[in-house]
Amino acid sequence: MLLDNITLTQERAQKENHFRSLVQGSSDVIMIAAPSGILRYVSPAAAGVYGRPAEELVGTELAGLIHPEDLGRVVHEVRRFLAASPVEEPTTRIECRFRSGDGGGWLNVESTVNRHHGGLIFNSRDVTERVRLQAQLQHNAEHDPLTDLPNRALFTRRVQQALSGRRASDRGAALRGTAVLFIDLDGFKGVNDTIGHQAGDELLVQAARRLQDAVRKGDTASRLGGDEFAALITGDGVRDRDARERHILELANRLRATLSQPYLIDGNDVRVNASIGVAFAEPGLGAGELLRNADLAMYRAKAAGKGRVELYKPQMQQDVVRRAELATRLRAALHHGEFALLHQPVVCLADGRITSVCAQARWRSSQGVLFTPEEFLRVAEGGEKTAELGRWVLEEAVEQAAERHATGLPVPVAVRLSAHRLLDRSLPLGSVEALLTRHGLPSGSLVVELADTDPRVSLDELERRLAVLKRLGVRIALDGFGSGPAAITALRRLPVDVLKLDRSLVDGVVESARLHKITSGLLRIASDLGMQSVAGGVDLPEQVAVLRAMGCTHGQGKAFSGALDEYRLRRALAAGHYPVPSSPAEPVFVGGGSGVYSTGVTAVLQAGTALRSHNETPVPPT
Repeated sequence: MLLDNITLTQERAQKENHFRSLVQGSSDVIMIAAPSGILRYVSPAAAGVYGRPAEELVGTELAGLIHPEDLGRVVHEVRRFLAASPVEEPTTRIECRFRSGDGGGWLNVESTVNRHHGGLIFNSRDVTERVRLQAQLQHNAEHDPLTDLPNRALFTRRVQQALSGRRASDRGAALRGTAVLFIDLDGFKGVNDTIGHQAGDELLVQAARRLQDAVRKGDTASRLGGDEFAALITGDGVRDRDARERHILELANRLRATLSQPYLIDGNDVRVNASIGVAFAEPGLGAGELLRNADLAMYRAKAAGKGRVELYKPQMQQDVVRRAELATRLRAALHHGEFALLHQPVVCLADGRITSVCAQARWRSSQGVLFTPEEFLRVAEGGEKTAELGRWVLEEAVEQAAERHATGLPVPVAVRLSAHRLLDRSLPLGSVEALLTRHGLPSGSLVVELADTDPRVSLDELERRLAVLKRLGVRIALDGFGSGPAAITALRRLPVDVLKLDRSLVDGVVESARLHKITSGLLRIASDLGMQSVAGGVDLPEQVAVLRAMGCTHGQGKAFSGALDEYRLRRALAAGHYPVPSSPAEPVFVGGGSGVYSTGVTAVLQAGTALRSHNETPVPPT
């Protein structure tokens, strides 16, 4: 018996020595805690992992090593584990933060926990680097790599959280004043196209910084993709709906102004505008629907002129359905011959001669519905449909002009093109030359109306393109003259032959003395430069008389004729001219300032030939 006891004691001592050598040689920290939570044993690896020697930790409370924010969770898990069956659950795993060294640093530690005589054995390892990498991967998955703002997925989740509220009783307050702002940078594509994608990326980073600085700490700014951003403004519980809307709209307008300020990129000021749509949370509305509503409002802001703020209204959804249907029809309309090309005469104000015609597309669908240019051009804007429609108008206008010329009606045709369209690679200048050659249209018979002078467009490249067109015998007209400083810059740089007054000048030229003086000054500029001047939108006989007296050389509008189909156009060209009144006496404005012309114009019109307004030619069903 004694020998058996000695042998058993020796075997136990060997096992303990073997276990101790394993524990002391392990890189993991082994800790044994008594039922009271006091550490009874700590392996030497603690010095390397926790930055404190094992002897210093023995006798201290385990709870003192655990981060206060994690302690409750750890205690709950330990109690659950001790209450469970040892057979069914021999071990558990706990991950928490442990104190590192004597300072305030913390390590992420993962521990395998076993029972030991009523207490616990912790086999712990440092997983801080793994947790950091996981956190970085999670951050990357939820944030935009360029701006580091939350991406669409994280933004949508936060919107849903804001709509839900922590408790059902919170939801009413959470909804009040909660809104989503959907933001699009107008003209950003032009920045990429003209000064490069690197500059575009820098602009996006600066815009993101401005957006982040503009929202409150509890709100969320996000980059959804491309040049689209969003902001979640959480509710403040204010019950007055008008006050909530006013506050959010004021914030949106401040944000629009901030994002529209110049961006300093490579030493140059680069400008874009911001269109913002605002949608408020409503009971029963999900995150996806709220984002969709804000998106719809943003597109309404862009359609209304860009650089503005629009509040969502239910009618916008119906408009989107109509535009989607319209876009679907538009894809097939050109191929099915549903478009017609009308021409509006441009008349010499001195003698009424028709000196050119302006090509205008009209669309009557196969269902007999006539769409205005404003409708279908807005649907086509910015996509492949715009380029296809533009090519069709140009080719059809040149072909029809050549046919008229061949039959003894040699009148030039004007085709309206945007600066972006002129610089588009889908319209190579060689194709214009080939088009003119193929149809035999003589030099000077095609006029390109430059429809806009976007300041984001490279004037150097545009000047080169227009110079090539001039060498082909194409004349250049600058549309919208007088609408802003960009037109003056374009006039100084571009090889322009004709100045076309902006319609806003023509609309009020009879009533406003101030506008009369401005228009007179612009017409003198055209005269001094030896250019023709054309007033568009001349719909009233009084406007004809006044513009002629001011020195305008040509007019276009319903005072002479609307847009005509080919048959009516040929009849008008065969007649050759429209009647115009004699020049009026010196204008006298009511009240000595802005107002209306006195009887001077009326007397002239009564004494001269009466002018009739001609309605636009109806487009026959196809």
